[in-house]
Amino acid sequence: MIVVGGNSAAEDALLLTGIAQKVIPVHRRDTLRATKIYHEPLQQAKNPEFCWNSTVIQLLHGDKLTGVRLQNLRTGEETDPTCNAIFICVGRQPATELVAGQLERDTSGYIIADETTRTNLPGVYAVGDVRAKPLRQVVTAVADGAVAIHAAEQYLAGGETT
Repeated sequence: MIVVGGNSAAEDALLLTGIAQKVIPVHRRDTLRATKIYHEPLQQAKNPEFCWNSTVIQLLHGDKLTGVRLQNLRTGEETDPTCNAIFICVGRQPATELVAGQLERDTSGYIIADETTRTNLPGVYAVGDVRAKPLRQVVTAVADGAVAIHAAEQYLAGGETT
């Protein structure tokens, strides 16, 4: 089960179609908002069962997740598909308001930094999910942190990072 919407969710749903036995994308509209490049691959995958115009209103569980209660936003009808995992992917908005007007950001609000995590302001490094980059996972955030520590050490020692 994956609650979808935009590009991040569609990409995650597509990834899960190659891993999971069944993927149930749930979306509150009747079509994806995601970029068209995700539509056809998701429609052609063999295991998604789309639940359009729906939203999750309750998690069903005992000691572990057994399903969800969905409500169709057009009809009000409720259904209880079974699932053993749920991925909530309803978009990302970086928490970068603090640096607005001080650090360069892209059109989505992510901080622009080079591969050493340096920003346009010397001594300031951007790591993790606030940094503009193609992949947002724990492993990339951890790698950003390691790179930033190295770059900051060089900066504080008076050397320039490369």
